[in-house]
Amino acid sequence: MPRPTANVTRRDVRRPANRKGARPLSLPHSKNIACFELTNGIRVYAYENPASPTAVVGGYLIAGALDEPRDPAPVKAGLAGFVADCLTRGTHRYTYQQIYEKIESVGANLSVYGGMFTTGFFAKSLAEDLPLIFELLSEVIRHPTFPEPEVEKERAEWLTGLHERTNSTRAMCGLAFNELCYPEGHPYHYSTEGYPETARAISLDDVRRFHASFYAPADMVIVVVGAVKAEQAYDWAVAHFGDWFAARPARDVNLAAPKIIGQHRRHVNMPGKSQTSLVLGFPGPSQLDPHWLTYAMMNSIFGQFGMYGRLGERVRKHQGLVYSIGSRFEGGLGPGPWNVYAGTTPTTVDRVVAIVLTEMRRMRERKVKPAELDDNKAYFVGTLPLQMQTNEGIAAQILNMVRYSRGLDWLLEYPDRVQAITAADIQAAAQQWLDPDNFVLATAGPASGDGKQD
Repeated sequence: MPRPTANVTRRDVRRPANRKGARPLSLPHSKNIACFELTNGIRVYAYENPASPTAVVGGYLIAGALDEPRDPAPVKAGLAGFVADCLTRGTHRYTYQQIYEKIESVGANLSVYGGMFTTGFFAKSLAEDLPLIFELLSEVIRHPTFPEPEVEKERAEWLTGLHERTNSTRAMCGLAFNELCYPEGHPYHYSTEGYPETARAISLDDVRRFHASFYAPADMVIVVVGAVKAEQAYDWAVAHFGDWFAARPARDVNLAAPKIIGQHRRHVNMPGKSQTSLVLGFPGPSQLDPHWLTYAMMNSIFGQFGMYGRLGERVRKHQGLVYSIGSRFEGGLGPGPWNVYAGTTPTTVDRVVAIVLTEMRRMRERKVKPAELDDNKAYFVGTLPLQMQTNEGIAAQILNMVRYSRGLDWLLEYPDRVQAITAADIQAAAQQWLDPDNFVLATAGPASGDGKQD
């Protein structure tokens, strides 16, 4: 078969000699990740890993919940995710059953999933079956037919999942937190999973219109990792996606999140529950922030490292007040929240919150001890190789480097970046992002007097 033509930018995949004292060159970096760009704007990144007989294909395209109609909000909440879930329900060439028979016949898997900014995809198979994987990915992404009976089956599954959500204190608490943390009209105010009323209201025409309007190749990313030559990955990408030239409208969405002023609380009453879930926090940074790694280190010390950092030490180990506790930055391409999450008994919510706020103040007012910082640095650096023991892990790291514009040498630079973080940097990050006087607090569980109404 003649090689398809396309404009391509490619870095050589030669591997420089490993000099004494140099970092291991087995990490994915700019000299061993082959980079291609198709004429339609799709970027392909291939990393050859001959040690594994399998291969993975991961990536994303620019279509997500940010593209859902919001007038009036949230009339179409969940639409982007629903469209992604329906892609495999039938295409011009294959029925739903045929798609999964082809996947299962070679022991592979394939999934597509919607998010706030993008729609992601992932597939894994033996390297020899990658031509089939590329064909099926192209079919479901480019040529879905959305047959009505299959879409209705998917809707039924969606509604079942939403019904199960109403029985989870953690899930209901999360919904209330986002509604408090971001004002009405802000995309983060609404659930990307949608609501029962939107799941019922979204029509088949809405599904087909969303796909036709927003699925397009520009800025789509495909990452291939495994026992496959980079040139083969390029050829398959061109063969199955190279002639795709659809366009989508530009996004015009304001993601700026106003600062929380004061303390706002809301309780979701769930009779019959024995535990109360709580989430306390405020809008945080995106991973595009150049200081993201420092923020992640600060958060690790506060509520993640070991048995959930300082929070686990104080609230769980010493006080025995919670079943679980931790903290997290949820930012991606946008300013997702920073929050503390916990599960406790209804009568101890206020005690848990008081300790959390005290720990925030301590983090802001005092520098972390050298041993505490060194332990977290060792953890950050030491876990990196563990995250790349599989093709899936390698693909995820490459995708993160691309998605967050970190550069393909990020992993080589990573240890030095981690070691450069100082106690003063951690304190400055805490002073910027942890605010014990201005926050939102959502709780969900049985009525107890805790979690007053906002």
